[in-house]
Amino acid sequence: MSYRVEDVVYYVVKRLGEVNGIKKLMKLVFLLQYEARPRLGRRIVVKYLYEGQPVARSEFYIWSFGPMSNEVYDAVEALENEGLLEASLGDYIKIITKGEKAFELPPPVARRVDEVAERYGRCRGWELEKVVNKMLKLDVEKKNEYMGFPVDKYLELEGLKLEMRELAHGRVETKPRRPPSGQY
Repeated sequence: MSYRVEDVVYYVVKRLGEVNGIKKLMKLVFLLQYEARPRLGRRIVVKYLYEGQPVARSEFYIWSFGPMSNEVYDAVEALENEGLLEASLGDYIKIITKGEKAFELPPPVARRVDEVAERYGRCRGWELEKVVNKMLKLDVEKKNEYMGFPVDKYLELEGLKLEMRELAHGRVETKPRRPPSGQY
């Protein structure tokens, strides 16, 4: 089953009801794709894949406020143009679903989104930035040194273990999951 980054972004926002800030959305999508795990006394970073591609269908780069993805920005803009999301400006950008989108995420991908939403959905953008920076051992100096580098390349250069984990080979459900209709 194929899907796009727009499907992932829509599902995340739909799952939470709203997302307060592009930083929060960016970090949630990042945490969908990457996770820190302890392994034999050291921390490794797991990158989730689905059918050999990054699970969020995004490439993340080291940036000022932590990892960012042009694909996530583009997805928000595309979904706004389609009338499916609304990003309103105030003290922060509030992103809500506006229309209904007929799509399905593969069950393992939907489960991963649900796990991340459950664990991090109530966090603020700055809190998620701290979580991600700690996971990647990013400080101001490293952000400046590696600005614009792909996250995978940064991990390699810093000697941090990166493990790829394929979700398509997990427990198989026969029925695709649709985004939940209720709020988080």
